[in-house]
Parts: sequence; structure tokens; C-alpha cells
Amino acid sequence: MSFPRVWARLIIDKLAEKVPPEKRRLVLIVSIGFFAVFLLALIGSLLLAGGDHEGKKPAAPEKALLRQGFIPPDDLFLPEEPDFIPGVLLEREQRTEWTASDAEPLWQDPLKSGEEPWRNQIEKTIEEIMESVP
Repeated sequence: MSFPRVWARLIIDKLAEKVPPEKRRLVLIVSIGFFAVFLLALIGSLLLAGGDHEGKKPAAPEKALLRQGFIPPDDLFLPEEPDFIPGVLLEREQRTEWTASDAEPLWQDPLKSGEEPWRNQIEKTIEEIMESVP
């Protein structure tokens, strides 16, 4: 027998002594799986790294730009919308005084329909709060 075979046999025998017999099959399957994944990763990296990239000429400039990872700005940004929306007033002067005609669209007289609906609503809310208190 040659030296590498003897050396491999010694290592396998030492590992077999340390692994219980019922777990040997599992250890063998897992180690073969790791070796297969390692081998596939190695082959994949060699395929990606290999090849003559310098000798190839791109067929079209657009394809060359895409291969380099460049995206044209026209593909990234939407065209501007037509100008049909009025401009935005970012700030305006604050009023110091309001007149009755200024407040009229915003004011609603609570006693217009009488005070009874408001009083009933307030009493109902007070009863709900008092019932929830322990």
C-alpha cells in the first residue's frame, strides 16, 4: 500500500473509534454533503472567474452599459407632469384681527337649535364617565 492510503486509513480508523456505531452513517452522509457543496461552490467560482472578458466585444452600446451596471437616467425618473395643478402657497401672513365676516364660514352657533340637545349630550357623557369609575 502507498503512503497516502495508509495515512487515510489511519485517520478513518481513529475517527471511527470516536464516533459511536449508530451515528457513523449520519456522519458519513453529512460529510459527503459538505464535500459536495464545497465542490459545487469551487466549480461555480471557477466558472465565474474564468473566461476571456477582454476579447469579447459588445454587440450594442446599450447592452454594454447594462453589462457594466449602468442604468440610464431616463429609466429611473418619471417624466414631469403637465402643469395643471396650481402652485402651493408655502406660507401666508398671519392675521392679527378677525372680522365677523372672516369668521362667519367657520362659526356654527350651538344654540341655534336650542340648548336642550347639547344639555342631553353632556349629561349622557357625564353618566358614561361616572359608570366607568369603580
